[in-house]
Amino acid sequence: MPHIVVKLYAGRSEQQKKELTEKIVKNIVDVTQCKEAAVSVAIEEFEPHDWTEKVYKPDILDKAETLYRKPGYDPFSQTSEDKEQDKKPSLMDYVRSSAELAAKEDTSGDFNPMSWLDLELEDNPHSFDPFFDTPWHELSDQEKGERMMAIRRVL
Repeated sequence: MPHIVVKLYAGRSEQQKKELTEKIVKNIVDVTQCKEAAVSVAIEEFEPHDWTEKVYKPDILDKAETLYRKPGYDPFSQTSEDKEQDKKPSLMDYVRSSAELAAKEDTSGDFNPMSWLDLELEDNPHSFDPFFDTPWHELSDQEKGERMMAIRRVL
């Protein structure tokens, strides 16, 4: 006693899971005054598309009376954050409106949208981060190339 089960999205490194486990054990020992040897921790990983059915419904909704901390989200309703996200422009809208603005600001009379986009991708690739799940600086070289091609396709 106690046995703790942590359920989370798949994808954390072994180092992250070990660190999480160490911190959980330390806090359990501090709060419950039990011996460290009495604490066990299991980590169950789930794919995001399985979370609602395999975790949220059975462990959160169906056992709400056992929760000491409820999550600040409900996958069954659209949150104000989701509504804000719906108002944000799409990647296509962003690229095209930015290219139109750059064309208006161009004084050479020789504006090429694709050349502009290539320069933008070279100089400010992070400016497209809001449209993707992974920030530019965390991508591999191959993923960066794939992202650049995806952005070019919308122009």
